Amino acid sequence: MFYLGIDVSKKSCRYLLLNEEGQKLKSFSLDNTHEAFQNLLERLKGLSIPKENLLIGLEASGGFWENLYSHLKENGFSVVLLNPYHTNKFREALAKKAKTDDIDALVIAQLLRTGEYVQSQVAEETIQSLREITNLRYELIKERKNYQRQVFSLLSVIFPEYEKTPIKNPFSVASTAILQRFPTAKDLAQAKPKQIEKIVRSIQGNNFNIKEIETLIQIAKTSIYSGRAKEARATSLQILLGHIRNLSDSIEKLEEEIQQLLSPQEPQDSFPGENLFTIPGVGDKTIAAVLSYLGANGSNFSTSTQAIGYVGYFPKIYQSGQTQRDNTICKRGPKLLRWALYMAAVASLKHNREMRTLYHKKISQGKTEKQALIYVGKKLLQIMLAMLKSGEPYNPAKVFVSC
Repeated sequence: MFYLGIDVSKKSCRYLLLNEEGQKLKSFSLDNTHEAFQNLLERLKGLSIPKENLLIGLEASGGFWENLYSHLKENGFSVVLLNPYHTNKFREALAKKAKTDDIDALVIAQLLRTGEYVQSQVAEETIQSLREITNLRYELIKERKNYQRQVFSLLSVIFPEYEKTPIKNPFSVASTAILQRFPTAKDLAQAKPKQIEKIVRSIQGNNFNIKEIETLIQIAKTSIYSGRAKEARATSLQILLGHIRNLSDSIEKLEEEIQQLLSPQEPQDSFPGENLFTIPGVGDKTIAAVLSYLGANGSNFSTSTQAIGYVGYFPKIYQSGQTQRDNTICKRGPKLLRWALYMAAVASLKHNREMRTLYHKKISQGKTEKQALIYVGKKLLQIMLAMLKSGEPYNPAKVFVSC
């Protein structure tokens, strides 16, 4: 058996070949181009090693591995995708203190040779698409919240009384349109009711009436805003509101894409995670996040304990001599999945009787509200993993079996 370790990077890859005895036979570097990929096939063919006697390994670092991995698999090679954490631990065991591309490729080849590696899962097309979309949606939501915080902070200076007016939610379509035209209390104080009425009348579904508009202007006239840096702050608010609107449109587009991926093309067709929709309080965004990491049939984790450990829903315990720190959630693993499960837990308190009962049970045991919600999120993860493996719908009778 021969082992080819590949250290991938953005522009090029380092290749190192070992024989069964661990002797280095060949090493070379190639760019990440179409011509170099074809050159690699010619080099491997020139080695006169049957494909069944060659095992190739590379790390799942960033997204650099994906194209090379697909190229080798499509050409019939046996390829193992390795977790960088495992290869790093193996490097430490080999006492390789230096870090070079050649050493990295050697470590990968040596790990393959031991046979003690764990192969990372490569997501199928639909699951990979869900992961890309849910990750981007999560980042855009975080970015939007950041801009919204800045808007609230700015309004507290340039129109401190806005919470007492009809534009108390500055991110509604009508309120945003008004603030884009009249950003500060000084601007609103000089506005005519007809001007604002013209703005809101063009917006479908607005509920502003002339009395509310007059109240808005009157409050603006008595605002305590001093008018300092009025033009600069007005421009800042307009730009922030524009960014928030654009982000909201992008998030909405991503959510539509999620719905399409989780919907069958034909009424009789099934689709990934179809049975998860039978869980009260769990929506398509949560299901998309769960499928992104658990896999279409839960194949990424053999047990719920592994899944919980991956998400980071377990306590960190620190005890040394007389020192003992309070247990806190580890928070290791994807933030997106923890956030999705937490939000699903919150929704479950309203829509899922079993999860609501579980929440109050934990509260009665002395848990804080947040700890109880995390426990509900963990329970939801266990349930969803079991349902993905079994393909069965939600069964309330099984909820408290392992509580």
